[in-house]
Order: sequence, then C-alpha cells, then structure tokens
Amino acid sequence: MIRENNYYPVLFSAFRPFWPGGQDLRKRQKELEQTQWLSHEELEALQFDHIKKLIKYAYEYIPYYQRVFTNEDIHPDDIKCIKDFQALPYLTRGDINHHLNELVTRNPNHQVIPNSTGGSTGVPMQFYMEKAFNWWDPALELRGRGWYGVREGERIALVWGAKRDMHNWSWRERLKARILQERYLNAFDLNDQKMKAFSEMLIRWKPAIIRAYVSALTLFARYLSDKQIAGIRPKLIETTAEKVTLPQRELLEETFSCKVADIYSSRELGTIAFQCPVGSLHVCETRYIEIVANNKIVQPGELGEILITSLHQYGMPFIRYKIGDMAISATNSCSCGRGLPILSELVGRLQDFLVTSEGHFVHGGYFPHTFRLYPEIARYQVYQPDKNHLKIKIVSKSSDDSTWLESIHRELHKCFGEEMIISVDIVDHIPLTPAGKHRFIISDVKPDFV
Repeated sequence: MIRENNYYPVLFSAFRPFWPGGQDLRKRQKELEQTQWLSHEELEALQFDHIKKLIKYAYEYIPYYQRVFTNEDIHPDDIKCIKDFQALPYLTRGDINHHLNELVTRNPNHQVIPNSTGGSTGVPMQFYMEKAFNWWDPALELRGRGWYGVREGERIALVWGAKRDMHNWSWRERLKARILQERYLNAFDLNDQKMKAFSEMLIRWKPAIIRAYVSALTLFARYLSDKQIAGIRPKLIETTAEKVTLPQRELLEETFSCKVADIYSSRELGTIAFQCPVGSLHVCETRYIEIVANNKIVQPGELGEILITSLHQYGMPFIRYKIGDMAISATNSCSCGRGLPILSELVGRLQDFLVTSEGHFVHGGYFPHTFRLYPEIARYQVYQPDKNHLKIKIVSKSSDDSTWLESIHRELHKCFGEEMIISVDIVDHIPLTPAGKHRFIISDVKPDFV
C-alpha cells in the first residue's frame, strides 16, 4: 500500500478507468468540466434539450406519466419552450409513496435497484435508481472537490451517520476503505474516547477532505477546541445533509484552518448544488431547478419552494419534484466565472419555518444567531406544534440555568410575541434522526404562501 499522498492519487486516477464503470465516470467528468463554463443562454438551451428527451422518455416508458399526461391532454410534442414545461404537474413525495411501481421504467435497458431516503422529515421514502446514477454523482463530487485543489484518490475522513453508508469492516470492506482512502467516525456513537482516537488518527493520517454531517462535525470541533488539540489541517471541509449555520461555519473554519464547502444533496437525487471557493452555491447542470410560490415561478431574489428535475435519471424520473426545501435564487452571476445557476440562500425545509403569535413566519436560522450569545447551550431543538406554542429542548453546559433561561424567554417573546406560550426544558440528550442528523427545528405549521 502506497502511503505517500503525492503518489497515490496519481496511481488511483490512472487505474480508475479500468474499474467497473470507470470509463463512464471519466466521460461524465470530461463533460462536466466543459459545461460548467457555458454561458447562461447556452446552459439553458442544453438543459431544455435534456428536458425534452426526458419528457418523451417518460411518456413512452413510465406508466405514471403516461396516465398523468394523457389525463392532462399533454403530449411531448407540446413542450416547445420552457414555459410549456413549467405548466406540467408537480411530483410530490405523496405521489411517489402512492404510485411507486408506476414511476419505474418499463424499458429493459434501464435496470433499477431499490433505495430509500433516511426519513429526516419523519417518514422514509422508497425510490429506485439506475447504474448511471453511480457515474454522474461521483463525477459531480470530484469536480466540486477539484475547485479546491483536491485530487481524486486523496484521503477523506468522514463523520457520518447513515448506517447503510458505514463499512461493516469485513475484510472486503476494510480493503475497499483502504483503496478509496477513507476513514470513518460514526456520528451515531460519539464520545470522548472515540473522538480522541479519531483526532489522533487524523493528525497522523493527514486527510485532504473531511466530509460530515455539520452537527456531528461541530461537536467534534468543540471537543478539539476544549481539549486544545491542533494539527488537523485538511484542504477542504464538506458539509452535507444539514444546512450549515454561520456560527458553525466560523467554528469549523477556525478549527481546521480551511474552507467549508456546503453541498446541497439528497438521497434520491445525489449532489444538487456545490459551493465554490468564492462562496456561491452553484446548482449542478444535471438538475433543472425552479423556485415557486403560490403555484407561480418567483423572480430571482424571492423566496419559494424548490422544484427539481433530474436530467439524467431515467430509471425513475423526477420531473418537477417537490423536494420540500425553500430557497432564493441569485440575481447576479459569480465572480468565479462559471455559468452555473446560483442559490443565494438555501433557506431550509418547509419544516424549518416557525410562526409568531401575529402570524408572521420566522425561519429557523433565527435560533443559531440568537443562541450563539449563550455559551451555556451545548445543543438545542425547537418544536412548534401549532401557532400558539413553542417547545424547546436544551442540553446545558451550565450547573445554574436560572439566569440565562430567563434571558432566553425574554428574547423569544420579543420575536414571537407575548402571547406565544414558550416552554424550555433542560434535557441530557437530544436523539438524532434515523439518518444520523440533528434536527434543530421541527414545525407542524406550514408557511401560508406554499
């Protein structure tokens, strides 16, 4: 096993095309290196060509879309411009749950395998994916890492929680982890002893990337700070599966002395957007994104719900898919020179919005900005069951909670109104979701513009 970081990536990259699917991966990488520099107009034209092909395929091979298009009197030849496409019906998680088998292709050339989401919104969603997914998604990841000078085959440490992604450490899995240059810390099972061992390994091993759930990596960074452990200096921190807050980003960049790249991704779609070194969250050209509110496309700079069409998933197409996230598209281009669309803000999931006693909505981002002023707070979770109640759980680092809890009540009433009934409970532990994520905000109150 070659240990030198300078040599291994060169050999890894040279032999990768000879792996199963390696040539297909290289083909996608080459295409993506070119398409990222297309102009806005060129990219729109390319995406619309892919959209027309996808609609035609869905009409011919996907029973669900055959039925929906027929009922709506829609034929692929009717889609002559992007506005025609934007008149097509949405696809929701409910549609997928109720019509899963109808959404799978009948074309024998596209073989699919079952998969499911992690259930961070409460209920896992079953879906199907095809082999091509395993070529496009790594190609998108490798390109994004290349923006930061990270080469294919460089060492990657993962602070991860999804059990299906964790190696079970049979000899085959150990060999695979060594070849891929991967080391894991299980986000489901963090304690001082394991974080100490992981930190010592990272100092010796010197990974180029740390990829993590941001809540778990934040906990690890705080441990390093508390124990005054230094010397872990990757080229890049990749955060995914959870929205990274400004306080978290500042802590991670200070602790690890490198950039934090936020990746917008999902289990069913893979990489959707990747943050460039300038700081723009670029939507990958393999996804066509629309932002809607009140069933209308909003203007850049306006908040709305995200619709995603995945342009290369034919085995089970996602066409105008309501993924459940809110965002604002940018009004300007990026100084990095890439023509890829930009999300100026990925606001969060529909479940991340809270409502004041006067009926105004407040995004969950209010809490990290407010709670950062209270060093006593180790972790928290906010739950709003209705418009009149807020229930907050806090894991406290303090032995005397009376003074700062009174201050928190005052601050929250300023924002949410004096009529809001607010309860704050000090707890020992806040459980993770089945996917290993920490949900800061859970709201049963939906914004009225969705």
